[in-house]
Amino acid sequence: MPLVYTENMEQNYARSRRKPVKDPFLKKYFRYIFCLIIALIAYLSIYLLLKNVYPSQIQNVFFTNSYLPFFTLLFIANFFLLTFLSLNSRLGFLGAFLINFLFYLKINQIKFDLLSLSFVLLSTLFLAGLLFFDKFKKTLAF
Repeated sequence: MPLVYTENMEQNYARSRRKPVKDPFLKKYFRYIFCLIIALIAYLSIYLLLKNVYPSQIQNVFFTNSYLPFFTLLFIANFFLLTFLSLNSRLGFLGAFLINFLFYLKINQIKFDLLSLSFVLLSTLFLAGLLFFDKFKKTLAF
């Protein structure tokens, strides 16, 4: 009589008692090395943009007073660098968005008082905490 595989058979086996093997610390970063390379290329292109182009030339691209080429390159560079540093693309996106947002407000001379700055900081910490605890909850799941 041949043995037939069913989905219920998996439930009958005991779990392995061996500890899962964790990747070495640097091996995680080697998986994200392309992010570092893209970030360095983007930062180099920002340097060349600032060195060779006057701000008035890129100030009104597509939208008035937007500096769109500069902010696009800055977002790409910050996103990939923060993704590499945190090994998490969500935190990289959140950090790059926050940095771009603050630079945009600074260039357009929008001033923050202490209350609004603390609100932005607390909301950013809250979102980062949600991401951290979401990741922490997934590691505790069986």
